[in-house]
Amino acid sequence: MKKNINKLNISFIINRWIVFLILILFFNSCNKDKWNEPTTVNFIVDVNREEGHGGKLYFLSGSIVLGDFTFDGKRVQGDDVYFKNNFSSGLKIDFNQNVSVGDLNFEIPQGTFTKIQISFSTVEMVGENQIELDGIFNSGAGDEINVHFEFNAVEKFTVLSQSASGSPEIVLKKETPMTPKMVFDPIYWFQPVPIELLNNAEIIDIESVPTILINSTTNPEIYNIIVSRIGDGVKIIF
Repeated sequence: MKKNINKLNISFIINRWIVFLILILFFNSCNKDKWNEPTTVNFIVDVNREEGHGGKLYFLSGSIVLGDFTFDGKRVQGDDVYFKNNFSSGLKIDFNQNVSVGDLNFEIPQGTFTKIQISFSTVEMVGENQIELDGIFNSGAGDEINVHFEFNAVEKFTVLSQSASGSPEIVLKKETPMTPKMVFDPIYWFQPVPIELLNNAEIIDIESVPTILINSTTNPEIYNIIVSRIGDGVKIIF
């Protein structure tokens, strides 16, 4: 009789452990499924519209041609997230502070990311410069002159994303779509350009409008200063 009781106790304990293990596996599976649920992330690509050079220089528009886009995120919960999109024919993006870029809209698993690194590069596209900028310069004479910058080379960018508060930790939630802004900063690029160079820059007519054209052949001294900084001065804010 005692042996039968012992067998029943052992069987009961084993069954309890089996049920316990099944529950653990079930909840782990539920948690894993939870962290696979996606968040909608739609990127906006724009240019810094603040003034530079003591209020004498600002930019209103422009474009960039991307050849690829890489998302590399380190998550606290679930697996890390990595993907790369290639645009073999080039993806031209006009800088716009209000509209997201359709080809940069993604479904990304939710969770707390300790690091989101975005990498991308420019690519040659027939009839297009890799980067173009259009702005206004207030000259020493008090005249407003159009500025048109052209960059025609392959450049690699790597940017550590940040939250609106400046933290590298970013939380993505399924029920909260995100619209991160990728902001290019020509004010940073132009910062070391002496104001005298801009005041004395060569001016040409573009569509009958006097314009400071800056590229590798026109105003090359200004161009070379800008290009030395062009790989930096980009922010991505979630």
